[in-house]
Amino acid sequence: MTRMRWQVASPPDAEMRARFPELDPIAVQLLWNRGLRTQEQVDEFLLPDYGQDVHDPFLLRDMRRACERIWTAFERREKIVVYSDYDADGVTGAAVLVSTLRAAAARFGLDGNALVASYIPHREKEGYGLRIPAVEELCSQGMKLLVTVDCGISSAAEIARAKELGVEAIVVDHHHVPEVLPDCLILHPGVPGENYPFKHLAAVGVAFKFACGLIRFAAEKGSPFETGFDKWLLDLVAIATVTDFMPLVGENRTLEKYGLVVLNKTRRPGLRKLIELAGLEPGRIDTVSVGYYIGPRINAASRMEHAATAFETVMAATDEEAAVLAARLDKLNSDRQRYTESIMVEANKLLVGAGDDLVQVLAGDGWSAGIVGLVAGKLADRAGRPAFVFGREGDRFVGSGRGIEGFDMMAGLERAKGYLARFGGHYGACGLTIEGEKNYQEFGRSIKDYAREVLAGRDLRPTLEIDAELAPSQANWELIGWLQKFEPFGEGNAQPRFLMRGLAITSVDTVGKSGQHLRLGARGDGARELKLIGFGMAADALPVVVPGARLDAVVEVSVNEWNGNKSIQLRLVDWCLAGSDKAAAADCAVPRGLDLEPSK
Repeated sequence: MTRMRWQVASPPDAEMRARFPELDPIAVQLLWNRGLRTQEQVDEFLLPDYGQDVHDPFLLRDMRRACERIWTAFERREKIVVYSDYDADGVTGAAVLVSTLRAAAARFGLDGNALVASYIPHREKEGYGLRIPAVEELCSQGMKLLVTVDCGISSAAEIARAKELGVEAIVVDHHHVPEVLPDCLILHPGVPGENYPFKHLAAVGVAFKFACGLIRFAAEKGSPFETGFDKWLLDLVAIATVTDFMPLVGENRTLEKYGLVVLNKTRRPGLRKLIELAGLEPGRIDTVSVGYYIGPRINAASRMEHAATAFETVMAATDEEAAVLAARLDKLNSDRQRYTESIMVEANKLLVGAGDDLVQVLAGDGWSAGIVGLVAGKLADRAGRPAFVFGREGDRFVGSGRGIEGFDMMAGLERAKGYLARFGGHYGACGLTIEGEKNYQEFGRSIKDYAREVLAGRDLRPTLEIDAELAPSQANWELIGWLQKFEPFGEGNAQPRFLMRGLAITSVDTVGKSGQHLRLGARGDGARELKLIGFGMAADALPVVVPGARLDAVVEVSVNEWNGNKSIQLRLVDWCLAGSDKAAAADCAVPRGLDLEPSK
């Protein structure tokens, strides 16, 4: 049974309802829930337009100087190295820039493959971000211009060392902005004084802006790219915007919407083969496909081996090369899944008897630095408490943290930075390295003190945000039409969830290889029988969910396609017996006064 706390959104005010009389009341509720209030915001959200809603790259204050520096590098025949992070955001961001820079080099009659190189550090051997040994090695190999992607904003010392060695740098990043910035050109929408209007681009999004800037700059110089070059980069933008959990609002929503169009007809042999191996169908790839099937395969490379495999897959030029590389990624992902589960078993044993700590901190000998972030995420989701999970090698601890609402990861790490060798990340996720058992213990004490300050007295059960109460008869094709206007779904624009009360169960079946999934028939306020599917819910539900039982259910309304037939399906997100304590709880109460009758 559930441990989640149901929280139903408040209804829109009268002014909001009056402002959009032409919209279905459910659509108005969904817009209200997403903080969209003005006509301009609603138009951008419901009708994203690539020509209007994607901002001018030269609004980034260092963009023109960055483009000029690239042009100078080509004029001088200087070697450029694109140094990226090893996750999907870094890999795709590097692919965007390497592709664009090599194409730009060709406009000078230069061999872009020789002049533009990629460097991705090894996750476990080198760790996140720029490292001075790597910078020195690249300098010794002739690098004259360093371009970082998805890292670099916290690398003032490393970029200073590059400068000592005669190498200039351009930072392309989106991470937490430190107090001390590197002394170089910076493309980052969040740095102080930056006027770029959208602050939530993924690193691949910032890399895409740089590519667009270079394309326009080349045209100004009389060396235009082929028409549409920028748009064919959007498949990569679509992947990392989802995998890096960037909010799908504003410019990101437009980039994602058009990026999915490109991804569904991608020209990249590596992505086409990866899509095939994942069992996906071109033309039907959405954000779920990216988040659950494509992104994990790209990320598996650095978690299990080296991110170069993922980069080479994305950049593969032939079907033959792509087939070998994509098959390798597919196997690495399968290995990653098994290894994650084995660490989860060990982590659960370590947490037995851990007490009521408001934050989970644990370490295991030999746990891979590439996997501990996944484990931390699973633990945080399950317990509703932040989690820090470390792999221990001797006296060195390399870990990842995943947070919850109200717990700022970076604020907690800043508090404990005296015990950390390296750290970086976002509000909700981070990576960190600790040298020494004593520092590890002191970090644990510090982060637990911080957790007590910010989380004490809070209900830490995971909150299930619900958009509105819905009568069963309203789960119809008209609703499906409105929901499709809210796609693509993702961070900041979750697939709408609705509360249906008093569903009368008419049939109960199990599906799946081991009967782990629950399939229900139910009726509500109409004669039509509803079809519900609850993935992984059979074990908990079967003792009590039987024909004749009544449920209050939180559902997502979607379309099921089978053998060419389409039907409306409700995916169970959570449930409780109607009339139970859960159903009557205050945090499950639904605000009244919302007219849910569909518009005519």
